[in-house]
Amino acid sequence: MADEPPVYNTDDALPKGTLLLSVIQHLFAIAVYMTYPVIISAAVCGTADMTANLISLTLIGCGFATLLLSSKRFGTGFPMPIIPNSSYLPASVLAVGAGGIPLLSGMLILSGLLEMLVSRFTRFFRRIFPEEVTGVVLFLLGIAIIPTAFPLFFGSTNGSPLDPASAVVGAVTLLSIILFSIAKPRFCKFYSTILGMALGCVTAVILGVFSGDVLAEAADLALFAIPTPAFLSGYTFDAALLVPFLIGVVCIIMKTAGNLTLLSSYTGKGDRNTLSRGLLLEGAGLSLTGALGGIGVGTSSSDAGLVVSTGIASRKIGVGVGLLLILFGFMPVVAWVFRILPRPVLGAVLLYAIVFVMIGGIQSLSSRMLDTRRTFAVLLPILIGVSSGFCPYLYADLPAWAALFFASPLTAGSITAVLLGMLFKIGIPHRKSAVLEHAAVYDFVQECGKLWTLNRLQVSAIAKETEERADAKGEVTLTLSRDRAALQVSAGGESKRYLLQ
Repeated sequence: MADEPPVYNTDDALPKGTLLLSVIQHLFAIAVYMTYPVIISAAVCGTADMTANLISLTLIGCGFATLLLSSKRFGTGFPMPIIPNSSYLPASVLAVGAGGIPLLSGMLILSGLLEMLVSRFTRFFRRIFPEEVTGVVLFLLGIAIIPTAFPLFFGSTNGSPLDPASAVVGAVTLLSIILFSIAKPRFCKFYSTILGMALGCVTAVILGVFSGDVLAEAADLALFAIPTPAFLSGYTFDAALLVPFLIGVVCIIMKTAGNLTLLSSYTGKGDRNTLSRGLLLEGAGLSLTGALGGIGVGTSSSDAGLVVSTGIASRKIGVGVGLLLILFGFMPVVAWVFRILPRPVLGAVLLYAIVFVMIGGIQSLSSRMLDTRRTFAVLLPILIGVSSGFCPYLYADLPAWAALFFASPLTAGSITAVLLGMLFKIGIPHRKSAVLEHAAVYDFVQECGKLWTLNRLQVSAIAKETEERADAKGEVTLTLSRDRAALQVSAGGESKRYLLQ
């Protein structure tokens, strides 16, 4: 459904049943990321109470941040759930190991404030993170999720070989979701994830991947409980951890830029302030979650992909998800439910959603005209990112601060894409002029389009229009100049300005 308009766009009213089931789908897509608090706690041998508290406070922080970001008046107006984010995992483990939750909370508060500061300078963002860079980030998100998604899908734990029964459960779940998503009945398309997960859970029970005995644990859980916020024990900071958290901020900014690009393009509702508002409120949500005592959070690529795959883009979904996340933060049973969902089912949902994110990245890349410089600026970061995932031993002996740059394909590839993109811009003129015969006009405009990495379809249209304008003039002086937002084309004394896509 990536090439089709939304069935329900951002401001459309949803039937109550559609809204409820859509919210549930997004919550299921979020479930896999609730393992991140468990990972951080386990890395420092945290207690069960510490783990439960970390999950609950993260849920509450994510809920408030989701409400802010999904707001039409203050936020982006898109259904953009905020979730635990892997970009902060390496730095978070270091922080908890060095100073416990107070240090983690302090560094996350600082990271959120930094992102809020960056959001005030988004007018320079397109120079640093142009369309092709965000395309690389979206594509690398799919690569980076492989170490998480495939072990879940195949039932592998701690590097063990795949479990045949789990592989069957994952395959049944993924195939079911795909078949439901392409079925003609609208009901099947809208709720393909829920229907596929239901079949996957049934298959898991039949094959023994999921045991009903674990359900007995629910009897010992309280229905409601108030978690212990971090501000009761105070916050600490460590300058030595600034670089690891800064890397996390940079990665999350690029990831969110990619998510906003995807949803803006799909819904047609974004504007030039969308990115600024999105980063500002995401940073505020990060600081809030850190202040409460949760872990690092950011926008969800899986949920962005789910919006595109289902065609339901109403912001009311974000409001519903946010309210339920806050409620779930006070319900210990919810953290338990997230923990007992069959791993292959979660892996299948993650793979399905991330496909649409990667498609968004490929479409962003294919829409731009790339000369030799920009080709290397796109492909080298992808190769370097992949190398960090497939050949991690290459970077094993680097200093700890340098090794963080290669902690994941997303980190390595994204930072490389930004650096190469800025490097290869050196020496590129912002204005080109030539005296041309009519036959050479079209090719000259195309050449400038490649030089400035402009939208392929827009450049073709501009080149054709300019060629027609120059048709009756014989030899013509053609001048093209570009700034951040527009392309100025002067042909034979007549000038026209085009807003860049």
